[in-house]
Amino acid sequence: MAEPTLELVPLSDAQVEHMRQSLLEKRDRTLAAVKDAERNQDPDELRVADEMDLSSVGYDQAFEFRLRDRDATLLKKIDKALRRIETGEYNFCEECENVIGSARLLARPEANLCIDCKEKQEHVEKMYEKRRQRMTSFEM
Repeated sequence: MAEPTLELVPLSDAQVEHMRQSLLEKRDRTLAAVKDAERNQDPDELRVADEMDLSSVGYDQAFEFRLRDRDATLLKKIDKALRRIETGEYNFCEECENVIGSARLLARPEANLCIDCKEKQEHVEKMYEKRRQRMTSFEM
């Protein structure tokens, strides 16, 4: 028996406006978290007593940098989604130009690809990751 196909319908204007507000709130929360992390950073953190403390501080800083990088990427995606709302492209996949689908946009308001194109993108990324792992294993 074949699986039923979900009909993808673009969001209504009211739903798009709701998504715009949601994206603006998410952007504000992310910016506030970034600013809070910057305020809480201790400039004297590297002046520690021993190597174990230094190692711990280094790990914490690396973790913090990864979080900041992730937040910066999220902010770029949010800004891009807001621009797509302004230009009327928000409901549509950047790759295939089909409707993205309300369920996907509700789950991930900054999405710019339909689920099929996103799955293809992730498959390609996994292939490159596997290739990179094989190449680095040959170098050892």
